[in-house]
Amino acid sequence: MKSSNKDNGWIAGRLYFNRKDKRVIIKRPESGFGYTMNLGNKETWIFNIISVIIIVILVTILQNNF
Repeated sequence: MKSSNKDNGWIAGRLYFNRKDKRVIIKRPESGFGYTMNLGNKETWIFNIISVIIIVILVTILQNNF
């Protein structure tokens, strides 16, 4: 079954990369629970970049206040 996961966009059973799949959040099939993000989707990268920028800004503000 691991070969079918590779064909579906799964990398090492943990990462999901499929540019044809429009979903952003994917449920992991092997573990039975947990979710991951589709790294082949532009919206995922935009969300991740915005999240990192917000975290950097918050850390900078907190460091300057203490």
